[in-house]
Amino acid sequence: MSSRLKFVNVVVLLIVLVRCTNHVETEVVDCEANKPSVTVESTTDPTTCDSNDGSIVVAGTGGSESYQYSLNGGTYQSSATFAGLGGGTYTITVRDSKGCENVVQGTLVIKSTDLAATYEITEDSECLTNNGTITVNATGTNTPFEFSIGSGSFSSTNTFTDLHYGAYTVRVRDSQGCTISLSISVVRGQTGVSWTGDIKPIIDANCAISGCHVSGNQIPDWSNLTNVQNNATNIKTRTSNGSMPPASQPRLTQEQITKIACWVDDGAKSD
Repeated sequence: MSSRLKFVNVVVLLIVLVRCTNHVETEVVDCEANKPSVTVESTTDPTTCDSNDGSIVVAGTGGSESYQYSLNGGTYQSSATFAGLGGGTYTITVRDSKGCENVVQGTLVIKSTDLAATYEITEDSECLTNNGTITVNATGTNTPFEFSIGSGSFSSTNTFTDLHYGAYTVRVRDSQGCTISLSISVVRGQTGVSWTGDIKPIIDANCAISGCHVSGNQIPDWSNLTNVQNNATNIKTRTSNGSMPPASQPRLTQEQITKIACWVDDGAKSD
């Protein structure tokens, strides 16, 4: 009986030893109490409005070395310097070897500018050509100024000519590279295309002819000015898309089509 009891005791002791051997202690880190600190050591502002040559240098302390740094939630790096930056405010995160983090913000200042601009337009009043103009007048400390329209290159020219009526984007740039954009519309002016001198000869030769738009047919008599005026928008549309005159008649020239459109846009006036 006693030998059996001793054997049982030995087995129990072995089980206890094995369990203790496999146990692994996990270190618990209180990041709120032991997180690192991070400060901005220096900044270099970008040299111009359009450049990305600014930089921020930070430094981590406290917590558990070593440190890694991230800019605006990006990939962590061991370097505490972030270069190639434009103007703006950035958030830098420091992370220590225990995974504890802290943040700091650094601001790079774009060179201040008092750049401003006004503009004057001349309406587009030509029918067969374009004569609209935009003139931009810039003010500010950082002279000289340069100007561009649409996707064009910058130049010292502040007047843009021979413009078709419509919307344009004009940019102004100062000597520091700062730019502003202006949304400008060149309005449609009266072209002076006349019914008697320009449009009636086209209608008489191509539309108000026997079997077509003349008195006695079911379709409007376009030898009558009032009927033409009442159908002016439809005439413009059909001559523009080529459905008028009909296929049996000679085609209108592009100049004739353009004159009809100008006359209609001018209000289909009697002269």
